[in-house]
Amino acid sequence: MSTDYSRSVRLGGLAAGVEETTLQERMEDTLIHLTADAHLPAASETLEVLVADLRRWPVRLSLDSGRGPERLDDELLRRLTETATGIDPDRPLRIGEAPDNALLHLHVGTAPSPGAAVAGAPDGHGVRLRHTGHPFPRLNAPGTGLGAVLTAAMLAGEAFKVVAGLPEGKFQVTPVVDFCPVLPGEQPGIAVTPLPALAQVLLGGGGAIGTGIALVLDLLQVSGELTVVDKEVFEKPNVTSYSIGTLADAAAGRPKVRLIDARLQRIEVTPFHGTIQASIEAVDAGTLPWPRTVLGGLDSVEARHDLQRLHADLTLDGSTGGPAGTTVALHEALPTGPCLRCYFKTNHTGKSAEQRLHELSGLPLSRIARGQEPLTDQDLEDLDHQQRELVAQFLGRPVCGLINSAELTGRADDGFRPSAAFVAQQAACLAVGAWIARSTGLVSGPPRRIEYDTRFGPRPDQMIDHRLPTPGCVCQKDAALIDLIREARYTRR
Repeated sequence: MSTDYSRSVRLGGLAAGVEETTLQERMEDTLIHLTADAHLPAASETLEVLVADLRRWPVRLSLDSGRGPERLDDELLRRLTETATGIDPDRPLRIGEAPDNALLHLHVGTAPSPGAAVAGAPDGHGVRLRHTGHPFPRLNAPGTGLGAVLTAAMLAGEAFKVVAGLPEGKFQVTPVVDFCPVLPGEQPGIAVTPLPALAQVLLGGGGAIGTGIALVLDLLQVSGELTVVDKEVFEKPNVTSYSIGTLADAAAGRPKVRLIDARLQRIEVTPFHGTIQASIEAVDAGTLPWPRTVLGGLDSVEARHDLQRLHADLTLDGSTGGPAGTTVALHEALPTGPCLRCYFKTNHTGKSAEQRLHELSGLPLSRIARGQEPLTDQDLEDLDHQQRELVAQFLGRPVCGLINSAELTGRADDGFRPSAAFVAQQAACLAVGAWIARSTGLVSGPPRRIEYDTRFGPRPDQMIDHRLPTPGCVCQKDAALIDLIREARYTRR
């Protein structure tokens, strides 16, 4: 059973604007070398996630185990080798010194490693990333499982820019990154201990983001109870786009909820193999506990609307998307609004091409009507940050040529949206970080929307906005009915 790299290569091809076969050939000829500081807190967890993320691409991997007191533990080396083999037995992890033909050298740690282009270290629940020539500050706290996953995902993101050969203008090299998903905008170093146990929490979706959330919760050593809802089974293409699962799991066709259950050994998981709608019916029938907190990892507007109908106290929705599938976002939703219907409008059939372009780009319909006129810098002035990044790449081109552009919509002709573990993990980190912040009282106040493109990195001064309910939304029109439903579910529990 050979490994299917179609999804990771599709994402890279969209991001780089090249044919998938060309990119796959490039990746297969690429070698990435890894080193790590064996004494760095959470180094082993970071390295395990990083090896798995990179092994999900058709590249070659090598790891320097170190020497003497700096040598990595034999048990860790065994786990790393098994992790790589479980994803692709035909591309084993090579243990040894750096080969001469390595395209890129990544380092887990703060001490300089000769030849390393990028180094990263978890600092509490956050990450500090440095390109060569930029020293690390003193870390504020020992790394946690959340910091480990985020560090690995961002190191993989730096490798993606090089391996995929992203052209100028479609990525940004940020030599210094300091970011914490628990308190975006603050310096890393927050390490809440002990974390609260999960209580009346539901995970909606066991896909790329859902398995990323499960990975973070596992490495954080969270305990408690969790209901997991998903209707699908783990398949071969999922091996290279999800955060857990092997070729053997795909061959067995394991339900995704069972895969997550097996991973979360410290948590009492209630797996629900079915739709979100079916789980709502089970809640109202009293056979499934009503969640007060929902972690979302779904991939459609309709499923998110169903998730909102659980009417939990707090819904933390993680998402990926954007022009190339590399944008990550968090949406904090309340039953009183903004709810997930406020964030995600219903897809209506019969929309004009001009209307779809307006919704994707933010360009006014009056501007789109002047379709033969090329885009200028003036057209960017009233767009938000994400829209400006999207539209800026088409400056000088007539608007009418963008209406059916696959590059603009981020969809190939078949409508397939690609996924990659390192992207989904960053969305998962935003969701778990928000759970920590809200459940411990570190963050209060109105719901937040947090968004950034992993090709450009988090920008705390531009990526956060607070949302208000949408006038006329169901959460506003049917507020009294929602209160009654919540009261009945609370009583029934």
